[in-house]
Amino acid sequence: MKLLWNFKSRLTVMLMLSMLTLLQAQELPPKHRGMHPTLQKDGKVVDENGKQLGYITKDGKVCDVTGKVIGIIAKSGNVTTANGKGIIGVMQKDGSFKSKSGYVVTTGGDGTVMAAGKMVGHVDTAYKNKAHGCALHCFFSEENEEADAIDNPKD
Repeated sequence: MKLLWNFKSRLTVMLMLSMLTLLQAQELPPKHRGMHPTLQKDGKVVDENGKQLGYITKDGKVCDVTGKVIGIIAKSGNVTTANGKGIIGVMQKDGSFKSKSGYVVTTGGDGTVMAAGKMVGHVDTAYKNKAHGCALHCFFSEENEEADAIDNPKD
């Protein structure tokens, strides 16, 4: 009986350790993503609970909350990952954004950011460049279907 208990105990411990290892191995979503992010007039990006996720600078740098640059919005309209190798898409002349796979993000006059007919974020009416709503969705929204390609660009 004691030998059987000893075996069960060892098996239980081994199973628990393997489960913990699997849980730690799972990739966690980036901390700069949230539901329905808002781009405030000062460039800060917050989630729907007011937690800061990052910010966008006046010169088009997209940064996470630690200040790490995670994307760049060029004056030409190209939106890239921080390493510049992965072109995510291009801002259109009408202020909308079209990803390289055809995903379209628009920002309405009231600041509502729409993707696939669904509200996914908001740009404060006092924020000067409404076209940055696309970057808001691309880099900060959990609802972005292309987030994996953006967060893990292939070099």
